[in-house]
Amino acid sequence: MRRQWGKRGSIGLVLLGLLGPALGRAEAPADEPVVQVVQKVLPAVANINAERVVQRQVRDPFELFFGRYYSFSERVRSLGSGVVVAPEGFVLTCAHVVERAVNRAVKVSLSQGNDFQAKVLFEDPVQDLALLKVDAPKPLPSYDIHRLSPNLLGQTVIVLGNPVGYQNSVSKGILSAKGRVIHTEEGQIEGLLQTDAAINPGNSGGPLVDLTGAFVGLSSAKFSGEAIEGIGFAIPGDRVLAWYRKARENAQEGRKAPTATLADFLVRRFGIVAQELTEDLAASFRVAPGSGLLVGSVESGSPAAAAGIQAGMIVAAIGNVPLTELGELPPELARIGAGAKVALTVTLVEQRGPILFQRTQTVEVVAR
Repeated sequence: MRRQWGKRGSIGLVLLGLLGPALGRAEAPADEPVVQVVQKVLPAVANINAERVVQRQVRDPFELFFGRYYSFSERVRSLGSGVVVAPEGFVLTCAHVVERAVNRAVKVSLSQGNDFQAKVLFEDPVQDLALLKVDAPKPLPSYDIHRLSPNLLGQTVIVLGNPVGYQNSVSKGILSAKGRVIHTEEGQIEGLLQTDAAINPGNSGGPLVDLTGAFVGLSSAKFSGEAIEGIGFAIPGDRVLAWYRKARENAQEGRKAPTATLADFLVRRFGIVAQELTEDLAASFRVAPGSGLLVGSVESGSPAAAAGIQAGMIVAAIGNVPLTELGELPPELARIGAGAKVALTVTLVEQRGPILFQRTQTVEVVAR
C-alpha cells in the first residue's frame, strides 16, 4: 500500500513539475494575436458621420375622418463605420450609413484623431456598399482587403468600428454561419455571414478580420427590437472586393454609377405605373401635394393587381418609406428583392354625391 501511495505521489510531483514551467510562460497581453491584429488594422478604421434629409409623413389630427396626411422634411445625423482601403483616401462603408447624405458629403474621422471631409463617389443600396473619397494632404493608413480570409465556420473573427458612437471599439467572436438571408422592413438581403461577435448600431461599414489580419467582411446588420444576442451579420469579403474593384474602375474612368428610379422600381416589382401628384391633381383629390403617388395604371396579372390596387388610387408609402416624388430610388426600397412581402399604404378617394370620401388602408403585396 505504501508503495502504491508513493507512486501516486511521485506522479503528482511529476505533473506539477511539468505544469509549473508552462504556467510560468503565460503569453503576455502584447503578444496575443488579437491585440497584434487590432494594432495593425485599427489605424485604417474610420468613424463616418453623415447628415441626411428625411421625409416624414404625419396624419393630420384635424382631418382624421378623411385620413389626410401632410409631409415635412428634417435633417438627421447617422453614425457608422468604414475602412480606408487605399492610401490615396478611398474608404469603404455601407450604403445605408451614407444614404441621401446632404450634398453627398460626409465627415470621416480616423483613430489618430484626424478629421476629413469625404465625398460619396458611389453607393449601391442593393449590395449595401458605398465608396467614399477623402482628399488628404498625405497618404492615409490603409487596410488591404485583397488578402481574403478563408472564412471557415468556427474561426475567430474580430469586429472593429464605432458602435453607438464609441469610436475605436473592438469585439471578438466566431464565424457562426454563411449564406444567411435576412428579411427587413425594406426587403430581403441574401448571402450574409453570421457571427456572434458584438455588432451594434454604428458598427455598420466596419471591417471583420481574422487572427492573421485577413479580410472576412464588412459589418452590415443586426437584429433589432428583439431580445436576441450573438447574432450579427456581415457582407462577405469576396463580394466587397469584387464591388470595390468595379467601383474603382468606374471612378478612374470618370463614369457615374447608374441611378435607379422609383418609377422603374414600381413597374418592375409591382406592375404599377405611377405619376406624381401635381398641385392640380392633389386639389382634385383634396389631398396635400406630395402625400403619395397616383396610380395611373396597373399591369394585368401583376402583384399590384392581385392585391386589388387599381388606377386612381394613391400609394402613400411602401413599408415605412413615404412616397412623395418619382425621383431617385430610396436605398431602403432598392433592397426589396423578388418574393419579398411588402406593405403598401394605399388611399382610395371615392365620390359620393357632392362629397369626396377617403379611405386609407395597408395591403400586402409580394414583389416579383
